[in-house]
Amino acid sequence: MAGPNVATVKRLFAVSGNRCAFPGCASPLVDEASGKVTGRICHITADTPGGPRYDPEQSEKERHGFDNLVLMCPLHHDVTDGSPGTYTAERLREIKARHQARYAGGAEPSNATARKIVLEAGGAAPSSLYQLPADLPDFTGQEDVRELVALMQPPRHVFISYSREDQTYTRKLEDSLRGRGFDVWIDDRIDFGERWWQSIVQAICASAAFIVVMTPESARSPWVERELLLALREGKRIFPLLLRGEEFPILINAQYADVRSGQMPREDFYDRLRRELAVVEVPQSPPPQPEVRRGEKVAPGRQPFEPEMVLIPAGEFLMGSDPARDHYATGNEQPQHTVYLPDYYLAKTLVTNVQYAAFLQATSCDLPEHWKGGKPPEAKGDHPVVHVSWHDVVAYCNWLSQATGKPYCLPSEAEWEKGARGTDGRIYPWGDRWDEERCNSVEDGRGDTTPVGAYPRGVSPYGLLDMAGNVVEWTRSLDQEYPYNPKDGREDLEADGLRMLRGGSYGNVSRDVRCAYRRDETPYQRGGCSGFRVCVVAP
Repeated sequence: MAGPNVATVKRLFAVSGNRCAFPGCASPLVDEASGKVTGRICHITADTPGGPRYDPEQSEKERHGFDNLVLMCPLHHDVTDGSPGTYTAERLREIKARHQARYAGGAEPSNATARKIVLEAGGAAPSSLYQLPADLPDFTGQEDVRELVALMQPPRHVFISYSREDQTYTRKLEDSLRGRGFDVWIDDRIDFGERWWQSIVQAICASAAFIVVMTPESARSPWVERELLLALREGKRIFPLLLRGEEFPILINAQYADVRSGQMPREDFYDRLRRELAVVEVPQSPPPQPEVRRGEKVAPGRQPFEPEMVLIPAGEFLMGSDPARDHYATGNEQPQHTVYLPDYYLAKTLVTNVQYAAFLQATSCDLPEHWKGGKPPEAKGDHPVVHVSWHDVVAYCNWLSQATGKPYCLPSEAEWEKGARGTDGRIYPWGDRWDEERCNSVEDGRGDTTPVGAYPRGVSPYGLLDMAGNVVEWTRSLDQEYPYNPKDGREDLEADGLRMLRGGSYGNVSRDVRCAYRRDETPYQRGGCSGFRVCVVAP
């Protein structure tokens, strides 16, 4: 059984009232005017080791059965999966039961609508959509896939097809493209447990350009062959790179870039891609900016889209948790230790939707999934941007640096934590005592983002806002054990691995919005509670 079937989804929808089941949320699952599906299927217990609410004894049939499923909007799907300690299986069953009692007796949707819900949620779908026979005849499911892609954003990303033997070069190519403002899709974006070929088909159909890395290994790969043939049949513009061996006969008329030296393509390759995607190039020589001086905010010459920056003066601070002082202290927060940091600057507030929009207008990066018509949700311009991955926010920092001439980056875990708690090891930005009125967490009951700086009483010792709650914040650091050592490789932006998030969100309880709380995540995750703020290292 590959996923929830259409009949099960129809039953779920009939008792949903076309509303998210999360308490207090009125978000529709299917837009009644356009028919667009926005709902997600949430599993109450799951069979993925390490995943939220893991149940090792659960069968595939039980996992995808009616009793184990509930329909939610994307935001609250992420909230419940991101806080399994708060939203336990028992609590989700209670939420479902109350919602079902309220809307029982509703009409079932059409088969077409139910099928869209299944596809949108990654559930079962006709295998003919996603499996090409060995002889690779015409792709029989194109119209169905186009119908699905029509529910997605306009094509904006570049798809890279490659052999596993060429993964090291492909990763470097991905970084090179992202550094120039391109959004990139490689199969590392596929989460564990997803159906591989379905995700690849959707990504190719939604792409604006297709890069294939040509080597003897990729020439022999049936997966590269499938991807390339599908791209050609979908009319995608092909950009071949010859890394080793000979060019593919099927691409004999295509202009390839010779990278057999192992280096990245020449700039004319990126220029051709820009023309295809209509990418606005980030200015390489920005006008001179006044220097950032010790003891000042980075305010002189600040562009309208730049955040306000606050100096965090050089010195030592206590990093991590002492269980004698903090009874919520966890193992990955220990031992508490002293760390010295030189001068640096942190943004006073989180990056907002308005500030992020300036970046999107200048690049081809993906829009956050909840933006409509290229714009953030109405009346949320001053809310923190969410649904952004670690790679998205690194690209934002690169763009902001090039556009302003200032060395913007993500903060390290240490830089973030010192800015949040100061030097004395306090548990929350305001002190050791919990106060639900000082931040946007589960206890405050908002259930959504709030404008940045909406909780001024939660200010940190340095004047930073929203360092607890609202949205959880990406850092540049890899997930490694304490004591913190910036020279042990954890700050390597090119290394593989999970990246650290800090600060907690509106979907977290008091325990998880502490200054020392640490959470890791795959850098490709675009969670509905994940945002960021920027940092500048002082000269």
